[in-house]
Amino acid sequence: MQRSILLFTFFICTVSFSSAQSNILRKTEWTVEETKQWAESQKKFPTWNGALLYQGSDSVHHHFISRVMDEWVFFQIKKEELKLIEEKPYKQTSSGPLGYYYVDATNNFIKTKDID
Repeated sequence: MQRSILLFTFFICTVSFSSAQSNILRKTEWTVEETKQWAESQKKFPTWNGALLYQGSDSVHHHFISRVMDEWVFFQIKKEELKLIEEKPYKQTSSGPLGYYYVDATNNFIKTKDID
């Protein structure tokens, strides 16, 4: 009986910890400052090219995506916090390009190049 309780407690703790980590890794709504800090912290990885891919904007957010190593990170930044010179519509389709152009988050989200 004690062994069952111990195993059950271990299981609950493991699930709770995994869930907490998952929520941290799956953050999607970001501020401009948080995004700049995140981009700066990725410079230590050899696969980081320094750019976020702009996916478009809806009525509330600008959407960006980035991949460092094997981790995809999705960014939603409120339009009221970030003004972009060239806004495009945000498409939620599974086919076609992932975005429109790359931006440098550490340099005021300046467009660096169009998607190839």
